[in-house]
Amino acid sequence: MNINKIIRGKRLVIPLLGAPGVTLSKTTLRENLTDPEIQYKSLSMLIDEFYPDGIFPMMDLTIEVEALGLKLNFPKNAYPSVAENSVKKREDLKVLKDSWHGITGRMKVFVKVMERIAKKYPIIKGGYVIGPFTMAGELMGAHNIATKVMLDPELILEFVNFSLEIISEYAQALFNAGADMIAVLEPLAVLLSPKQFQKFSLYPFKRLISNLNNRPLILHICGNTNHLIKLMCDSGAIGLSLDSGVNFEELKKIVPEKIALMGNLDPTEIFLQSTPDQVVEATRSLRESMKDVKNFILSSGCDIPINAPLENIAAFMKAARG
Repeated sequence: MNINKIIRGKRLVIPLLGAPGVTLSKTTLRENLTDPEIQYKSLSMLIDEFYPDGIFPMMDLTIEVEALGLKLNFPKNAYPSVAENSVKKREDLKVLKDSWHGITGRMKVFVKVMERIAKKYPIIKGGYVIGPFTMAGELMGAHNIATKVMLDPELILEFVNFSLEIISEYAQALFNAGADMIAVLEPLAVLLSPKQFQKFSLYPFKRLISNLNNRPLILHICGNTNHLIKLMCDSGAIGLSLDSGVNFEELKKIVPEKIALMGNLDPTEIFLQSTPDQVVEATRSLRESMKDVKNFILSSGCDIPINAPLENIAAFMKAARG
C-alpha cells in the first residue's frame, strides 16, 4: 500500500477509536491490552460498525517499558501506568541493556493484533510506538527527565538512544506484521523548548525513520505544540497528528502539502461530553475550514476516551463523510 499516495489522494477519516471498542465487545480495557484475540474482536467490531478509512490499535504508552521489566499499575478499565520510575542512573540503564533480548511481553500481543487486522481488512492499518524522549521519561519519571534535560543532558541522550533501539525493533515487528504506517507517540516533547526538541526528540525521530528504511511514520504530540510545529515539519514524518490545542486554520498555512495534517477534534469535550448534534456541528465546522486542504485527515486530537458514547462516534462519522 502506497500510504504517501493514499493520504494525499482523498479526504480520509481516521478517528483514534481503539478504547471505545470495549463497549461493543463487552470486555474490559485490561482484557484488550493483554489478549490479542479480544483486542482483535473489539477493533473488528469498530471497523464493521463505523467504517473508518483506517484503524489504530488501543493506545498504550507502557508496552515498551513493561517489556524491559518495569512494574505497572494496571486497572481494569483504565490505561496502565508505570508503578515506579526506577531507572534513573547509568548503572540502571546498563542492567536494562544487558537484559534486553528482543520482542517480548505485550509487544507480542499488539503484533498479533496487527497480523489479524492486516489479513482481514483492506483499510489503512496504523500501529503505535512510544517516542524515544517519552520512553526515557517513562523509565526515569517525567519530573526527573524535565530536570535532567537541563542538569545532565548527556545522561538523557543515553536514555533516549537506548529507547530508540527498543522502539526501532518493535516498530519493525509491527511493519512486518502488516502495518501501513506507525504513529510515534511523543507527548512529553511538548515540555521541550525548540532547541531541546531538536536534540532530544527530533534527531532521534529522524534516526528512527532511517532505522526503519524510511517506512512511513506519523509524529503525534499532545497539547499545545505551536512552538514545535515548524520543526515537526522537518522531521521526515508523513503526517503530524495534533491535539485540539492547536488551530488547524493557522497550521494549514505552515504545514507543507507533502505532510498530512491529522486531527483535531477534542476527545473529551467533543466525543465524551457533547451531544450527537454538537458533535456533528463541530465536525462539520472543522471539515468546512479544511475543505481546500488536500493533506488533511479528519480525526480526533488524541485517543477517544473509553466511555465516549458510541452515538457520538456515529455522529462524527456521518458528519465527516458529509
